[in-house]
This record gives sequence, structure tokens and C-alpha cells, in this order.
Amino acid sequence: MWIIVTRKRLFSLILIILSISILLVTLQVLFKHSTIVSTDSNSNGYVILIIDDFGNHGDGTDEMIDLNIPITTAIMPFMPHSLSDAKAAHNANLEVILHLPMEPNVGKKEWLGPRGITCNLSDEDIKKIVYDGLNEVKYAVGINNHMGSKATQDKRVMKAILEVAKENNLFFVDSKTSPASVVLEMANNLNVPCFTRDVFLDGTKDINHISKQILRLGDIALKKGYAIGIGHVGVEGGKPTAKAIKSVYPSLVEKGVRFITITQLMEILQD
Repeated sequence: MWIIVTRKRLFSLILIILSISILLVTLQVLFKHSTIVSTDSNSNGYVILIIDDFGNHGDGTDEMIDLNIPITTAIMPFMPHSLSDAKAAHNANLEVILHLPMEPNVGKKEWLGPRGITCNLSDEDIKKIVYDGLNEVKYAVGINNHMGSKATQDKRVMKAILEVAKENNLFFVDSKTSPASVVLEMANNLNVPCFTRDVFLDGTKDINHISKQILRLGDIALKKGYAIGIGHVGVEGGKPTAKAIKSVYPSLVEKGVRFITITQLMEILQD
């Protein structure tokens, strides 16, 4: 049986095939560059809470550890309570990362605390600080930057830090203290898992403001699949941040937001 195809019909078929091809190519490009991730059947989005500045046993340390909510504790090295805070977090089954002090564009060097990473250090000295920090902050599975608006713009400095991360199978979270950060670029070059902060939760003791920031974080997670928020113990947040997290948590869970760690996020993204 022969099918007769007129010139007009053939032209229409060619147009349809071309349209489908263009659509497929467009979708491929969109998915390649999209940060949206799929969620499981029990979740509409994932929230990751990183709490910085552990290591001084500052205001809110105990409250954060006792939240009974998955948080990632970012612990500064070379501080009076670095080891004890790390142990307390680990014993509470919380994720631990190294909160690495790094040079800012503006500010005093002493704000970094002992042995901060500055851009005038050699690669060898930078790596020695990271090695020693990881040795002190037991259980660390990743690194994020404390301050660091200047250092995170320096490719040489970040390469040295990320090479240590790679050697130790660690991820890096860019706190994004500089819009000109090269962290993601350098991490991709070295095949180091890297994530970027979406929202700063505090920097204030105002519980209402902190609560709004956490809700905003949840909205981002619902839109793109996951969102990373950074809060603090001590003067930048502390007890008010812990109270805000505890208060807002049930409403976000009700919306289908699931609180997870960076390690769990990496497992989800690999599936």
C-alpha cells in the first residue's frame, strides 16, 4: 500500500520535526544550567541551615545543639572551645564543618581570630592552616568561609584551600561574602563539590527579622528545590536565631519543606 504525500504535507511534516528538535535542544540547555532539583514524594523542597561561629561557645550554642532539627555546625578552629563544640555537635548527630577564617576586603586582621588565612600567605602556609584546622575540628565533612570577601576573590588562595578539600574528600560552601567570588569556578576546575549560600538569616537579634528570613529561605527552596541559609551563634544571632528556627520550623514542614544537611543534599543530587 502506498501513502501519497503531497508537497504541502511534506513541508508541514518538516516544520513539525524542526519544531520538536528546537524544543528538545532548548529543554536540554535549560536543564543543563538549572539549579532546580527534584524532590522526593514526601518533600516539596529542601532547606539546609548552616550555623556559623561555633568554637567560642558563644550565645545560643547550647540552644542550637538542642534544637533537634538537622543543622550544620560551622566551627572556627584555634578557638578556646573549638574541640568541645565540635564534640558536642557530633554527639548530637549534627553535621560538622570547618568555619575557616579568611581575609575580608574591609576590617581588622584581628577579627579573623588566630591564624586567619590572608592573601599574603604562601600556598604552603595556607595549606598548613587548613590541615591544622581540620585536625582540630574533628568530624568535619566540609569547609565554609568566615568573612573572606577578599580571599574568596583570589584564585591562588582558593586553589590552595580547595586542593586540601579535595585531598580530604570535603565539600566547600561559599558564604558568598563577595559578589566577585571565584570559589565556584575554582571548585569546578578541581572537581570539588561546592554550594553557595542563598540567605543570611541574622546579623541581628531581632527575632521577627530572622523569622522572615527563614520563611524567605523556605520560599526559595520550594521554587528551586533547595536553599542554603546561614545563621550564627554569638553576637550575630545566637539565642534569637535558635528561637526563630524553632518557631518557624513547623510551618515550613507543613508546606512540605524538609530540613537536611549538605551531605544529604549531595546524596539527593547524585540520585
